[in-house]
Amino acid sequence: MEAFVPSARRATVEDLPALQALWIEAGLPWEELEQFLGEFQVVPDETGALVAAIGLLVEGADGLLHTEAVAGRATDQADEWRSVLWRRIQIVARNQGIHRLWTQEDAPFWLTVFAPAAAETVGASAAAFLGSDPPAGWRLHELVNPAKARQLVDEQMAIWSAHQAQERVEFQRKTRTFMALALLLVAVVIAVCAWLVFRVLNAQPDLLQRLFSGGK
Repeated sequence: MEAFVPSARRATVEDLPALQALWIEAGLPWEELEQFLGEFQVVPDETGALVAAIGLLVEGADGLLHTEAVAGRATDQADEWRSVLWRRIQIVARNQGIHRLWTQEDAPFWLTVFAPAAAETVGASAAAFLGSDPPAGWRLHELVNPAKARQLVDEQMAIWSAHQAQERVEFQRKTRTFMALALLLVAVVIAVCAWLVFRVLNAQPDLLQRLFSGGK
């Protein structure tokens, strides 16, 4: 029999009773959390029972990891469930264009994943969930490094510019080739016409005289 490999998924309406039980056990305001069901990612055990859950609020390029709940019976495996949730959260966040993840979760696992956010970094963010006067204690994980992202954009722009320049050079080369062929064709036509005229005049030396005299 294959060993059970836990995985996380998005919570569904069918998960609500089990989620409520997790929230109640964790002492969370389960009545308020029901309306945010769609934000939660959950981990079922081998029997299908939920053993862990956490919310992900998406706001533009920022995401908030919030309201973790882990079943008491799974305390010795809590970090394993968190690791499963974290892999899922990163996939969901990247798929939704999130660049920065924020949290105030303080379990040791999350403290190793998220770094303390500098006050100026918190203040520079436009994320509404941080509040107009954000308190200390925010931690941050950057999914996209701004410096590397800018470097990547610059590199892509350089590649695009080089490609455009190459296309212009190729277009100019083809244009010159076409013009050369066109001139060669015109020269050949002129040469053929001149040769035909020469042959006609050579065969009928008095042709021009007759033409100018009106055919008399």
